[in-house]
Amino acid sequence: MKDQTDSSLPPPPAYNETQTPGASGPGNPTSYYQSEETRDFIPDDFKYSTTVVSCEPQVRRWFMRKVYTLLSFQILFSFAFCLWVSRSTSLQEFVYQKQWLFFVAMIGGIVSCIWLTLAPRASDYDEDSSLLNSDAADPQPLAERSKRPWYCLSYRGQLALLAGFTVCEAYTLSLVTLVYEPRTILSAMLITGIVVVGITAMAVSDRFEATVTASGTIYYWLNLAVWLLIGIGFSSMFFGMNSTVDLIYSWLGAAVFTVYLFIDTQLIFRKVYPDEEIRCAMMLYLDIINLFLYILRILGRNRDD
Repeated sequence: MKDQTDSSLPPPPAYNETQTPGASGPGNPTSYYQSEETRDFIPDDFKYSTTVVSCEPQVRRWFMRKVYTLLSFQILFSFAFCLWVSRSTSLQEFVYQKQWLFFVAMIGGIVSCIWLTLAPRASDYDEDSSLLNSDAADPQPLAERSKRPWYCLSYRGQLALLAGFTVCEAYTLSLVTLVYEPRTILSAMLITGIVVVGITAMAVSDRFEATVTASGTIYYWLNLAVWLLIGIGFSSMFFGMNSTVDLIYSWLGAAVFTVYLFIDTQLIFRKVYPDEEIRCAMMLYLDIINLFLYILRILGRNRDD
């Protein structure tokens, strides 16, 4: 009797047999099929605790889209504001009469840049708080001690600070562009766009992945070059600068920020976390704006000569 019962049971399904997603039952045996959604699902704690290069392609594409969306809005707003100032006579008079706003915008841009650069990640405090609450017998005092400090911004706070930083930079940039002719500005914008596209294509390529290992040494020399540029710029305010030195100074600045753009583009896709897109957009924005200013200075000097 036992042999007859066992022989009437259906055979087990094969592992390579697939079924319609979400369907199960006697006519549709269980299989190991995974849909596209279940295959791409990644827990949030894994997404934000590892670098971008270690994440799934879905997360990397999502991160790249967010970084370049923010960067595009920053650049478009900056150049649109400069165009508005160059076309409006009343706004130009306001800018010239309120020159103290230039220094306010410059200080505001520096403060917001340093804040966004050095502020710790909010997720680090959230992870520490969850660990303390899970291990402590009395979690409330430890949770209070693990609260975020005042300088640790939420995501909305970072967006607001990035918007304020962009407004400050656009205002200072508008005063600089008023010195040059519109044709020179358009030429500098075109050259900057070509350089940015070319450098970005090179940086995301796997051929230059080894450059990241030497980024510490490269950053050391780049920082020295930036301090040299700052020193020459301050000295020129008091002692002036002849055309030859000014041209060398401009070419040096353009070369430095071209390398900065290359290294920063590599680092944001290989060394940062997926929730740091605001900081990365600010880094690339500074590289592009400084590169544009030095190219504009080169073109302006050539036209004067």
